[in-house]
Amino acid sequence: MEGLFGVFAIVVVLGLAVWIWALVDCLQVPDDSLYRTGNKLIWVLVIVLAQLIGAIIYLTIGRPERGARQGPPSSLPPPPRP
Repeated sequence: MEGLFGVFAIVVVLGLAVWIWALVDCLQVPDDSLYRTGNKLIWVLVIVLAQLIGAIIYLTIGRPERGARQGPPSSLPPPPRP
């Protein structure tokens, strides 16, 4: 019985870690246009209300592509000449 409790505890902790990872990942997206589908509000609601299933759905369907999070290159003017 104690072994079963340990396995259950590990599954719960892993599920919570995936849920937190998906929520933080969703909140760090700088622009709604980067999501494959939907927008930030929709994905936060899906993750929070559907918990682990919502987090898995976000990570498989809604998460932006790997290179999409990088913003445009900085368009700062060159430094003044001395």
